[in-house]
Amino acid sequence: MRRRRAVALVVLVTLIVLAVWAAYAIPGQTPARVPQNAAMPTVDGSPTGPGDVVVARVEGLDFVLPVARDATTAVAYHPVDNAGTVPFAPSGGRLSGGSLGQRLGDIFASGGTIQYYLMAGAGDERSSSTAGLDVGAVPGSAVVSPADGKVTAIKTYSILGRYRDVEMHIQLAEDPSLLLVLTHLTRPKVEIGDVVARGDTVLGAVRGFPTTLDQALSRYTSDSGDHVQLMVLRVTPELAGL
Repeated sequence: MRRRRAVALVVLVTLIVLAVWAAYAIPGQTPARVPQNAAMPTVDGSPTGPGDVVVARVEGLDFVLPVARDATTAVAYHPVDNAGTVPFAPSGGRLSGGSLGQRLGDIFASGGTIQYYLMAGAGDERSSSTAGLDVGAVPGSAVVSPADGKVTAIKTYSILGRYRDVEMHIQLAEDPSLLLVLTHLTRPKVEIGDVVARGDTVLGAVRGFPTTLDQALSRYTSDSGDHVQLMVLRVTPELAGL
């Protein structure tokens, strides 16, 4: 009887050890904590109102940082494979280099000014070098609407045929001929037809990809480079509603 108990105890201990080993050995998504204030962009620790953290402009229209400052890992622009894009005009100053290990303190200069990178990308000959805007963030962080508008589409698609992703379209209130396209979202919090407010309405969360997927933004961060991507298209108001 004692021998059976001893054997059972050994088996139990072995199973516990294997479970602990597996939890640390199996690669997962970026092992980072989502800050409690990730639902609202912040500067210097204080919640911001609409327009207080302008990350970029498009034809004079302000776009605010879509994730909390504490959750942001990098801000970068790149060309896209779409000739119909309207380029962003970056706010802040451009950072040179881009060695691995950039920290949040390098993204915001003193006074809260945003710093950004320029990256290579698909469509160098079809779009501006600032056609796409990647805002790196901790997976699971809330994404707020960077501009006022109305949700016109929420689509699910696959990246490389393997990774499920969500694309969201927002028709801009100040210029209905402009369509904001956000990708790399998960758990949408809005529906088609909803009116969204800049810096206030939560659209969803940042989608975390497996660490095996090579993301360009990881060259400028200390994590896997997860991010939400923004792009603005020039369309007619009729097409924006499709």
